[in-house]
Amino acid sequence: MKYEGLISRGAIAVALFYSMPALAQDAAPQEPAAASGQTIIVTGTRRTDRTVAESPTPIDVYSGQELQKQGTADMNQVIQNLVPSFSVARYAIGDGSSFVRPPNLRGLAPDQTLVLVNGKRMHRSALVQIGANAQSAGAHSADLAQIPAIAVKAVEVLRDGASAQYGSDAIAGVINMTLRDDVGYSGYARYGQYYRGDGKDVQVALNAGFKLGDSGVINISGEYVNAGKTSRGVTRAGAHLLAQEQPDIGVPALAQRYGNPKMESYRIFANGHFDLSDDSSVYFFGNYGHSFQEESFNYRQSVDTAGVDIEGNSFGHNGIFNDYFTDFDNTLPGIQTGAAGGNVYAPNGYDPTTRDYTQVATCSDPLVQNWSCVYSGGFTPIFFGKIDDISGTVGYKGTTGFGLNYDLSGSYGQSTLKYSMNGTMNPSLGITSPTEFYLGKLQQRETLFNADFSYPWEVGFASPITIAFGGQYFRESYELGLGDAASYAVGPYTGNLVFHQDGTPVLNADGTQLSVTLPVGANGFPGYGPAIAGESSRNSKGLYIDIEGDVTDQLSFGIAGRYEHLSDFGNSTTGKFSARYAVVPDILALRGTVATGFRAPTPGQVNSSSIATTFNPGNPNAIESMTLPVTSPVAAYLGAKSLTPEESVSFSVGTVFTPAPGATLTIDYYNIKVKDRIGTSGTFVIADADRPTLQSLGLANYATVNEVQFLTNAFDTRTQGIDVVGSYRFMVGDLGSLNSTLAFNWNKTKVTDRDPTVVSDVRVAQLEKTLPKTRVILTENWTAGPLSILGRMNWYGKYTVTDDGPVSQTFGSEFVFDLEVSYEINENFTLSAGAQNIFSNYPDKFSNTKGTLGPVYASTGGRFTGDIYPDVSPFGFNGGFWYGKVGFKF
Repeated sequence: MKYEGLISRGAIAVALFYSMPALAQDAAPQEPAAASGQTIIVTGTRRTDRTVAESPTPIDVYSGQELQKQGTADMNQVIQNLVPSFSVARYAIGDGSSFVRPPNLRGLAPDQTLVLVNGKRMHRSALVQIGANAQSAGAHSADLAQIPAIAVKAVEVLRDGASAQYGSDAIAGVINMTLRDDVGYSGYARYGQYYRGDGKDVQVALNAGFKLGDSGVINISGEYVNAGKTSRGVTRAGAHLLAQEQPDIGVPALAQRYGNPKMESYRIFANGHFDLSDDSSVYFFGNYGHSFQEESFNYRQSVDTAGVDIEGNSFGHNGIFNDYFTDFDNTLPGIQTGAAGGNVYAPNGYDPTTRDYTQVATCSDPLVQNWSCVYSGGFTPIFFGKIDDISGTVGYKGTTGFGLNYDLSGSYGQSTLKYSMNGTMNPSLGITSPTEFYLGKLQQRETLFNADFSYPWEVGFASPITIAFGGQYFRESYELGLGDAASYAVGPYTGNLVFHQDGTPVLNADGTQLSVTLPVGANGFPGYGPAIAGESSRNSKGLYIDIEGDVTDQLSFGIAGRYEHLSDFGNSTTGKFSARYAVVPDILALRGTVATGFRAPTPGQVNSSSIATTFNPGNPNAIESMTLPVTSPVAAYLGAKSLTPEESVSFSVGTVFTPAPGATLTIDYYNIKVKDRIGTSGTFVIADADRPTLQSLGLANYATVNEVQFLTNAFDTRTQGIDVVGSYRFMVGDLGSLNSTLAFNWNKTKVTDRDPTVVSDVRVAQLEKTLPKTRVILTENWTAGPLSILGRMNWYGKYTVTDDGPVSQTFGSEFVFDLEVSYEINENFTLSAGAQNIFSNYPDKFSNTKGTLGPVYASTGGRFTGDIYPDVSPFGFNGGFWYGKVGFKF
């Protein structure tokens, strides 16, 4: 259903301002009796008495109960359902991006948002994003999906730059997960599936809190999830026609699957402390997570189609790589003979004159190297990702006799992503190639030491001046681990000139010598070989000071500064100033911030490398696409330069309006300029004239690569927007209580400067238009005794997808509704039933209009690659999902 033009930004803003149900800055407080905005916050401040409403920066606080009232186990999706400026897509065929989903806060890159757990930096994922949208491509960030909702006491989302307070990465904001520390037992089991009957999803979550002696607590949370795959595409048009022409060769009924990956995971979190005295304690927390996921790659058509489909479209090219024979002396019967007289070369594994698949030499003949002998009906590589995530933090904190607070801690985090693939082959090895490969691993390791101090200094102001200071040592390492030798091997059937048995060259019809140019490595995603495998690391040291206080009962301020030294990028200095003025105490306040930010390229970004076989939906031919590290000689040949740190300048101004108890409305404008922003370049098309140079530079697949890209700093952006958030909590007579939440975000990114030789017009359009500019969330939570009903409306504005050509398509705005009904059977057990996207809305389909992202084939209803919907859709492409849940607590 479409509502294009129904809601304008101006109308939404006016409605939000004048309707008093508004933000959930305290959407579900930890203490039910707490008034709106009175929850104490720990993010963005080092004061111990700062509340949400008193914050000089915009911050949202959600309780663990609110996180659990969802039909999903993915923390990315949970936060998106609550925060309008937070967006995450579901990539159907996105390589590692299908396994580690990259979120965007305020339209910026995932690694420009800092993720904290109990106030300590969470380690990054092993994945440097390559297959994601332009806003996320090249990013290296934490994996929020590793955090189960049942382990979280509260989450604070600081929507403001905070690099001076927390260090690198906090350009867009900070997400802080506070872990549970309560005593008791609770948990739930949930089962659900999509309306179409697939994507069956089982989740079991348990939490147990224990006392440790008389002065300690340990809280342990565990979660198991088993999610089935979904399919929202159709078969490929070429496969559809081939199956009609040759029904006996085994063309699969669905030659291409577009949908969620299959996933099984278990995750464990522990959080605890020991009180050593009234003024000091030892604390600890950590996690272990494991997941195994599976996604489908693009189908490889085995042989050409002979005719045309119902629209007259021909699929004569299998689009992957040609079959060939090693009998270059013309001793096999029935094979096309080249003009040179001795060149026996059958590009498609069957007689091109009769188009008879059975008239070629038998596959048992050792001279025949037809890959269609291995996969007669074609093949679809199945890509697997195994993630192991582990971390641990130990700290000692307390207060000295003269009032100095201290917190000393050490942390270690590690993320490992191992790739494997089956149902494929290394074409350069010929038909003896293995069909299953271990492709190698990515591993991120981080060690962190913090020393934090604060002192409330009484100087005669309305409150003591809190002076916080401290230091940090941070070391991170990134490793690309070798795959199986066969997964990256340069076999004998690629990049080699062909000779007859007597030593004379085999010639093409134009007189040039025949060269076999079959792709190198496991087809779909070649493994990591010695040329790119290895380890890199860096360390940094930082010092900061942060001063906050209330000058009067109406005026408060904060000022922070940070100095860092990085072993590979030198020194940086960042600062931040914030202020809040209560125009009418307890009713109306103005607030604002000015900040600078700094984010250095990670070792993973400097050394990231990948190869993938992709398809342009408008062209049935496959494309071998490479992402090269900027240190590569080939990248330098194409114009790559060494990566440099990103630098940002941001400011925000806003107002906090609290007209009545339980009611809060905030309006904030923000403006974030990022200089030398890191992202992927445009794609460079490799011409035949480039190949000798690529060969001389040592590129193994110089003969077959079609496109190359690399990470770059070659552009600047300005992101600006408006957040309007508000809440109203009130009693409905004898009918219970109602908590209304309305949140609005308008966000726009513009590329303000670029190197056009590196960042193309297409890349600019992708950066500026892929994410919706407008989003609205309306949540109503009604509770009456044992019964509670949660209803949520999400409205997503239109967005545009742009591809090479250039071609583009604008997808319309959409409404999505969620509903959950819960009933407490008794004080121990609760039954819940709900649905996400209850009316099963889908994004617009790809259009067949000239100049859009089609063509769409009438024979199948999808594009050449079999997809129907864009996988960058902000609310997915799977339709409605229902679930039932049983919860308990003791």
